[in-house]
Amino acid sequence: MCGWPNPLHLHGPPVGHSWAARAGVTLVGDAAHLMPPAGDGANLAMIDGADLGLAVAAHPDDLDAAIATYEQTMFPRSAEAASESAAMQEMLYGENAPHSLVEFFTGAATPAN
Repeated sequence: MCGWPNPLHLHGPPVGHSWAARAGVTLVGDAAHLMPPAGDGANLAMIDGADLGLAVAAHPDDLDAAIATYEQTMFPRSAEAASESAAMQEMLYGENAPHSLVEFFTGAATPAN
């Protein structure tokens, strides 16, 4: 199919987004870390699963305590990854692109966090 490119916007919640605890429910992986792609998705999903599993093993009779323990470690990690993703998106598609990307690879600058 020929034609002009159709640019699409990449969206995600604000950096540091979290949610109120819900009894017996949490999110892991991409469901918990909705953000523009920056190469962290599978890694976040794996560590989420491991952390949730460890929390359930540590609180086998209290699922809500396990979820709270998991979310206490997941939210800060998610915020850090979202911040890095936002910096990457700015470097790739922001006002200074593509110069910011060239500067990154030449060592003239680093992406802002």
